[in-house]
Amino acid sequence: MMKKRFTFLLLMLFFANFYAQTGQNDVLLMKVLKQLNINKKDIHEELYGAKVLPNKTSQSVLVIPKYRVNETDEYGHEFFELDAYIIVADNATGKIINKYVEESAWTSDAMVLTDIGIDTGLYQLNDKNRAFGIRVSYRGSSNPNPYSYTDLSLFLAQNNILKKVLNNYQISRSSGEWDTRCSGEFTDIDGVVDIDKNKTNSFNNLIIKSKIQHTKSFQNKEDCQEKVTTKNSTKFLKYNGKEYK
Repeated sequence: MMKKRFTFLLLMLFFANFYAQTGQNDVLLMKVLKQLNINKKDIHEELYGAKVLPNKTSQSVLVIPKYRVNETDEYGHEFFELDAYIIVADNATGKIINKYVEESAWTSDAMVLTDIGIDTGLYQLNDKNRAFGIRVSYRGSSNPNPYSYTDLSLFLAQNNILKKVLNNYQISRSSGEWDTRCSGEFTDIDGVVDIDKNKTNSFNNLIIKSKIQHTKSFQNKEDCQEKVTTKNSTKFLKYNGKEYK
């Protein structure tokens, strides 16, 4: 009985914290939208996100996708185009500290935009500058030819602006072709970012370490079997004075 009561209290605390955080995020969003002169109905709320910066806990990153185009065709297929508002704001006051705006940054059509996530990993690019990431994920609509990928962009706060120093680097990808029953071939690439000790133009190089998995499925009598092979890949990105290439 005591164990059940303890579990119940933990659940209550979890949901109380969740709803409190949701409420705080909504208040912060409304304060930021007022400064941007954007109506809440004009943003794609399902793709909106906010996250506290771990190295500056008094500030949060907000990703605000504002509709530029929002249409549905006669077959119910949705097409939309979004302007990107990447904001760093003060948690207490909602005041915008840094801002990045890009028109028509994201499009959802044949490749469906499924998620926009904030990545606050340890992207320490030199002694003074720590970046944060935005991950944007897409998936295709073909069952015989499945395809999906995630792009990573990195941003640095400088003065009152945000500078994009890595632009839509494809950090992961899944693709394949099969008969929708068993036989087919698939490739999955998953990358992680490490920070190199070596620098170019005063910024640490980025090391992209990727695991590449190739799967071949085939019918063997009544069973569907798989043969999996893996290999690793390493790439280096260097800062050219404006961005990583």
